[in-house]
Amino acid sequence: MLRIAVIQRFLPSRSRGGVGYFTHGLCNSLTRRGHAVTVFSQDPAPEDALYKVVVLPTTGSVAGYPSAPLTFPFQVARQDFSGFDVLHAQGDDHWIRRSTRPPLVRTMHGSALAEALHNGWRLRSPKRFLMHLYFYLCELIADVRADAVVAVSHDTRRYYPRVHGVVPNGVDTERFSQPQAEKTPYPSILFVGEMDTRKRGRLLLQVFQERVRPRIPNAELYLVCPEKVEGDGVRWLGLVENQRLARLYSAAWVFCLPSSYEGFGRPYIEAMAAGTPIVATPNPGAVEVLENGRYGLIAREQELGQMLYNLLSRADLRQKYGQLGLERAKIYAWEKVAEQYEHVYETVLRKQTGPARSV
Repeated sequence: MLRIAVIQRFLPSRSRGGVGYFTHGLCNSLTRRGHAVTVFSQDPAPEDALYKVVVLPTTGSVAGYPSAPLTFPFQVARQDFSGFDVLHAQGDDHWIRRSTRPPLVRTMHGSALAEALHNGWRLRSPKRFLMHLYFYLCELIADVRADAVVAVSHDTRRYYPRVHGVVPNGVDTERFSQPQAEKTPYPSILFVGEMDTRKRGRLLLQVFQERVRPRIPNAELYLVCPEKVEGDGVRWLGLVENQRLARLYSAAWVFCLPSSYEGFGRPYIEAMAAGTPIVATPNPGAVEVLENGRYGLIAREQELGQMLYNLLSRADLRQKYGQLGLERAKIYAWEKVAEQYEHVYETVLRKQTGPARSV
């Protein structure tokens, strides 16, 4: 049994962020495997958490943004980690002194540089652009100081000088693969994300209204997003709890997330685990998770409408990619991901006094 400290600023109890769900799933799995896990976070423990949470409260804002991204790393640096065997950071570890911590594993869930380009530069938001550039500098500092650096995808590793291995994100395959709901009576597309960020829900809405709905008049677009959206055939659902989300994945005919950038793309795995075929745009996460289109359709923007029409109008294609997705999702089960991280922990513990080796 290992005593594992995990750093993750936000958790599913308050946030929809993918890294928070990663932390929650991994820590529950590690706990089930016999380890004592403590998460240092700004959020309280989710209801189904099997691990301990130490809450480091943060308040206020800076330049109109919550202050936590700036202040949380300093709160983390003041914590005593001497009672743990391993420290596993998802971020915010760049100011922790080497002399006061156990061996440190850092997971890179994507690149803040890519976020700067896709969520800042392309959206013409100088504040976002500069904020993400600052975070990228922090990531580079953390990359140099960690004992082992793990990326969630092969694309993510290219942004950092020291990455010792790739371990993918995970998903609760049992929850999403259980029969949740009958397919909707009318052809349906599910989107999970935000309308006006790199998730590009607005692009999907336009394609649906201009290229899909005219050809399939009874088609419906289900939007799980914070921004309220209206329109013919559009069903805005806001933010939904996990069990309902699993049912939505199961009920949809097609899942579409046309992001401009994904470091990994957890929703693609969730859809595959539910047996729902996918249409994605060629962002790095989708290309890797879907293996260049083997396990789901990858369409350029101008092809998106036609690809969605093809899947909605052909039951044989939906069955083919739904089955392929179910097989693909198995490699992302939490038990498999946790086992890989156990190997990482064992490696850094064996090499405490030397350089980290490939894991």
